[in-house]
Amino acid sequence: MNLDTYFSTPVWWDKLSVDVDAIFNFCHRLRQSNPLGSELSNVGGWQSKEFYYGDHPELTPLLDDILSRSNKCLSDFGYDAVNFETHMDNVWVNINKLSHFNKIHIHCSSFLSGAYYVTDSDAQIEFYRNFQEQYSIESLAPVLELNAINAPKFSYPARKNHLVMFPSWLPHSVEPNQQDIERISISFNIRIRKK
Repeated sequence: MNLDTYFSTPVWWDKLSVDVDAIFNFCHRLRQSNPLGSELSNVGGWQSKEFYYGDHPELTPLLDDILSRSNKCLSDFGYDAVNFETHMDNVWVNINKLSHFNKIHIHCSSFLSGAYYVTDSDAQIEFYRNFQEQYSIESLAPVLELNAINAPKFSYPARKNHLVMFPSWLPHSVEPNQQDIERISISFNIRIRKK
């Protein structure tokens, strides 16, 4: 029998070629400038206050690379790329140490969200299916084998100098850091605007 899959959830990922060591140093300088940071989805760890494109020129090459790649996302969604474009909304840095994590959450009012990984970590980003859908799947009968159609969640590894982007409405979290090393990432939101 034929199988079509509709209402799929895109996740884009790629390895970048920016100066990750310079970005690592920037993240530590930013934390030193504001040791308290913010508390949003993080449990433990440090999260910077949000900032915007142009606030920190040393991040411009990274943010430009992300924005360039976000145009592919715009195109994949079928939006009018002639009259509309993506633009960087807000950006922030995350530094998680041993046992720190980020609770499940979404990013409201944006098109795309994502994470750029400054360090390697075994603590993965996890994405979740809508609870009502998953409840329906699991309540009907036992699932013998997980696949893309029935899985309640899927994960991507945190790999140094890699980027992951996803629709902002996709629920996600970060697993607890099980290593006694810093897990550093830069998160962001991207919006669509008329040219």
